[in-house]
Amino acid sequence: MNADMIAAWAVENGFLRIGLSNFRRNDNAGVMTIEIKRLSYLLIDERQGSRPRLISRLFKDIALPHAGESLKVLSLAR
Repeated sequence: MNADMIAAWAVENGFLRIGLSNFRRNDNAGVMTIEIKRLSYLLIDERQGSRPRLISRLFKDIALPHAGESLKVLSLAR
């Protein structure tokens, strides 16, 4: 797992690049942002009517799924 793999997965799954290493997806439920760091990433889940959730994982601690599947951490945020 590395930053390039997460960036490619984000683009394949409807996230738009909003900076050098930031991706965002808007839908009816709210906004999800992925910030890719050096050895980890941060997921910011801003659902309507809820407080924002921040979830951070090291690259070495996750497995990247196929396109169309959720990252394990994204499934926790829903």
